[in-house]
Amino acid sequence: MVLASFGFANSNVGTSGAEFLKIGPGARPAAMGEAFTGVADDIHAIYWNPAGLGTLKDAEMAGMHMEYFQSIQYEFAAFAYPSREHGTFGFAVTNLHTDNIDRRTQDTDAAVGQFGSSDNAYWLSYGYALSSRLSLGANAKLVHQTLDSSHSNAYAGDGGILYDVAWHDLRLGASVQNLGSKVKFENEADPLPLTCRLGASAPLLSRRMLVSSDLIIPRDHQMGLALGGEYKHPLAHGITASVRSGYRTDSDVTGFSGVSAGGGLEVGRAAFDFAWVPFGELGNAYRFGLHLKFGPPEERSLNTPSQMKRVSSSSSRDSSLEQLLSL
Repeated sequence: MVLASFGFANSNVGTSGAEFLKIGPGARPAAMGEAFTGVADDIHAIYWNPAGLGTLKDAEMAGMHMEYFQSIQYEFAAFAYPSREHGTFGFAVTNLHTDNIDRRTQDTDAAVGQFGSSDNAYWLSYGYALSSRLSLGANAKLVHQTLDSSHSNAYAGDGGILYDVAWHDLRLGASVQNLGSKVKFENEADPLPLTCRLGASAPLLSRRMLVSSDLIIPRDHQMGLALGGEYKHPLAHGITASVRSGYRTDSDVTGFSGVSAGGGLEVGRAAFDFAWVPFGELGNAYRFGLHLKFGPPEERSLNTPSQMKRVSSSSSRDSSLEQLLSL
């Protein structure tokens, strides 16, 4: 029974409510095949692994818009603030909505008007670094759904752990998502889409490349493996371009089954991200994200001889000026 409930069998397929909670926010994680549990190095950790919030150095804000198939749209917004001594606090909101559902009151092809559907989740998040290598995190969520004139509420929680291994900068993560009450419409109640995730990531090529993988264990689907990669290339001072791709084995669509791709452009402390996720005959989903970091600019290494020469010359002038003023 335990193995079946966590997806090793398909007896629970289609038995979960609030399925929109399985849509992962963030264009960057989506382009990487949603293999982000062992990465969790930015504000999107709120969803994938809240323990990653404990590793943030500066406040961050993110927003994402997704064009789903069948005129369905998805929105995500989040903010995280790391305090000096008491961990990182975060807040996020997600919304999946459509207004073009045909209303039919009897067995006929003729629609009698239209109605809408809106699914919302509100997150309070917290992450804390127990040490320089180990972090823990948790979410408390309110789930609110509206279907025409019917409403439903549910409460849920997430938990996560993140550990940096002292071997080739390997990072390991684990999270449990959507532990909570059932979603009830009228007289029917369904459990939330409980999911366990185990992830790992490691940088390569002088940290310009990041590879990641997730083992996904849902209660209402077969187990799946997600693989992702990201390559960053500096274009100019303060400007970096990224290329990302991913693959998931648990996709049910035809065509480019399980494939995802995207990219990003980082300008200073702002990043613009894009992801493309195909859904076979249903169409394509496109995610557009904006990610902002606050605080002082990150220190960048000096990689070119010209930069080293300029710094050396500047240091020599400063030293000569100090000697002159001391006379």
